[in-house]
Amino acid sequence: MREPLAEPRFRRFFLAQCASMLGDAVFLASISFAVLDVTGSPAALGIVLGVGTAAMVVALLFSGVWADRLPRLQVMVASDLLRLVSQAILATLLLTDNANLTSLVVLNATQSIGMAFFTPARTALVSQLLHPGLLVAGNSLIVSAANLLGIIGLAGGGLLVAAVTPGGAIAIDAVTFLVSALLLLSIGSLPLPESDEERQPFLRELAIGWREVISRRWLWIIVLNAALFLMLFEGPLQVVGPITMQEVYEGPISWGLVGAALSLGMVIGAMWLAGWKRLRRPFFLSLVLFFTTVGIPLLMLWEVPFGWLLAWYVVVGLGFGMFDTLWHAAIQKVVPADRIARVSAWDWMGSYAGMPIGFIIAGFTTEHVGREGTLIGMAVGVFVVCVALIVSKDVRSLDDALRESDAPTPHSA
Repeated sequence: MREPLAEPRFRRFFLAQCASMLGDAVFLASISFAVLDVTGSPAALGIVLGVGTAAMVVALLFSGVWADRLPRLQVMVASDLLRLVSQAILATLLLTDNANLTSLVVLNATQSIGMAFFTPARTALVSQLLHPGLLVAGNSLIVSAANLLGIIGLAGGGLLVAAVTPGGAIAIDAVTFLVSALLLLSIGSLPLPESDEERQPFLRELAIGWREVISRRWLWIIVLNAALFLMLFEGPLQVVGPITMQEVYEGPISWGLVGAALSLGMVIGAMWLAGWKRLRRPFFLSLVLFFTTVGIPLLMLWEVPFGWLLAWYVVVGLGFGMFDTLWHAAIQKVVPADRIARVSAWDWMGSYAGMPIGFIIAGFTTEHVGREGTLIGMAVGVFVVCVALIVSKDVRSLDDALRESDAPTPHSA
């Protein structure tokens, strides 16, 4: 069977993803320091990040349905152009010292909305471009590239912030979304998958996607636990992490490097899965590795040497990369092709639903209780979530579901 990159359309799609993912990484490395430069407030950082994620969650209610209604390439191109414009405006405001909390909230939310429309369409499009037997390999390539570029984007973004200010870094980064849009346009026409269903009213189609989620116990359990994980760990980390880097380590450069170390681990995990059939239970192994996330807030709390922290981030990334690859492949294999975008949207929306709460709570606890108390709360919370996820028999058995068949699944009732 051919390799994924031997497919010309997938190759151009893959290169577009590389440009877009690089843009996301640099923006992530820049926005927190832009907010701290303008406001000097951890609470304000929590508000900006929280509102942005809330905007993404709301947009995901709509994006999955539209990515199953409209040609998915067009949805992705529109998303790239929206992010290009929003970042250009934000960079201009920052560079001219005209940015304030309101503009940071609005433009970061706009960026999040663009990402909300891009992501479900991207997940669904992979199943159109590749044979089912190539889905694990194709997703492994995408996850590996995302994290190799994350290494470049996060580390490079930290260096850019230090060299040319957050506004300059965001201005340079905006170009990546133009490159992504042009590469997607070069693919040409790609119609939606054939469906034996007639178009339904919007809310009805949204409900069909929801039924696809709740009809699979492993799917909704993972989405629910992902929401708790992002609320109790990832959201607070985006607030307390940059503050820890400023107080204990080397500021923006250190924050970019820990993100790069996480991305390196994810590359290793995803590349390992290129030969995933040689692993007896790769998905279960990824769940076990999730317990290493407990160490991140504890190591920050203990203010360990920076090299130790970097090494631990690589180990954490190993589990993340394995999980991410297998999770997307499971959805693409099991869910009917004409409903994947809606299911992906419910997945992203459900997963991110708790993150705005995590941002805002972490911002206020860091400001009023202290960095140490926030880090302890993160360690306890993420441990409980990891236990809840691994004790589920349905989730542990996902390895079997991934091995059952490479054939497309017919529409479920």
